[in-house]
Amino acid sequence: MNRATLATLWIGILVCHMMTATSQRQQSDTIRVLFIGNSYTYFNDLPEIFAKLAEAGHQGRVETRMVAPGGWRLKDHWEKGTAPQLLKNEKWDYVVLQDQSTLGLDYWVEGKDHVSSDAVFRPYAEKWAAAVHAKGATPVFFLTWAGKNAPEDQPALNYAYVQAAKDTGSLVAPVGMAWGVLRHEKPRIELFYVGHGSHPSPAGSYLTACVLYATIFHQSPAGLPSRITGTPVNFDTEKLEIGKSVALVDLDAEDAETLQKEAWDTWQRMASNGGYPETPPPQPPTVQPLPVGLPLSRSALEGTWEGPILFYPVGPAVMVLHIQSTQGWKAQLEMKYHSKDFPDESIELSDFRIKGRRLSFSDPKSAGAGNLTVHLTGVMPTRGELQGTAEASRENASGHVVLLGSWSLKRVMRRSESAPK
Repeated sequence: MNRATLATLWIGILVCHMMTATSQRQQSDTIRVLFIGNSYTYFNDLPEIFAKLAEAGHQGRVETRMVAPGGWRLKDHWEKGTAPQLLKNEKWDYVVLQDQSTLGLDYWVEGKDHVSSDAVFRPYAEKWAAAVHAKGATPVFFLTWAGKNAPEDQPALNYAYVQAAKDTGSLVAPVGMAWGVLRHEKPRIELFYVGHGSHPSPAGSYLTACVLYATIFHQSPAGLPSRITGTPVNFDTEKLEIGKSVALVDLDAEDAETLQKEAWDTWQRMASNGGYPETPPPQPPTVQPLPVGLPLSRSALEGTWEGPILFYPVGPAVMVLHIQSTQGWKAQLEMKYHSKDFPDESIELSDFRIKGRRLSFSDPKSAGAGNLTVHLTGVMPTRGELQGTAEASRENASGHVVLLGSWSLKRVMRRSESAPK
């Protein structure tokens, strides 16, 4: 069975499930929604905001449950969480599925975490969608937003979630698409939690709930309440504080109207494309390739070099390289992290090599890179300057980590003026 035929089959199944769910809701007048995710879901108690909006919109009584440990992926929920049993043991109309912000892969470029691939997300998205369908419920993929400092990641998230939804006959709630529009057109509305570059503010959670409302009910959230009270979540325990009631969202009327309108407009744009807009697979970000460089002679290289290295998640660091060629090449590397959590490093390089117009060496256990081995390569684009790249990676049962970066050094002393101690 080819992919197109499979997608058509899933869409047919989805329509049947939606008709069945509608009939059941008409009989019971209760909608049951299970939220499976992490802190993007529990911040501001998103399920309760959604439930209150649905009830205010006369969509019937809404019951929600939330399984959302911080940082969890759909993979974690499938392999070790309570969500599979909860799905199996109870009756649900919809199951909202939200993955980790970078889809389970740590891919760092010049100190910034990026979305690079759906390789971890996709197989578990398929497993969850199949399990939800098997229980007679409708899967809803919660398409998340890109980090505050990496808006360029949104196309990768769009592609991953839309393709997963399309190929499994699931709904997709285009939350991140709505965020992208408002971040550009209405930056005064802060969608991110104060001090965070990732988690949602109350306005961000409200926009998310409005998109879910439009996706599930196919109706505009315009005119729904701008103030929602409910049970808060304790950020330390990640648990609902039962018995307490606070204002989860309290927006002015103008901001609420803006968020409601964009939620509906975004969903309509997606619906006009058959529910699954075209989302070409993006290329993950990377560093610029190195130029050819000048010949690396003894006189050109010997001395002390210093400059920034954009590589470590701890932030920009200062790299110092002492090079001498007495009885073969010798070099000493210093890393100055300027961080109380990471002590500076100084190591003798046992693998410093010159091959053609390139030099190479490694930091065998870099604290700034999580004790990974960092491989560095460099060239001399002009006299008195070294330019290079750095990379490190690890793959194990808990995940895949990739770090890429660049560095640029200027010669601050010649060998005749200073030597490594």
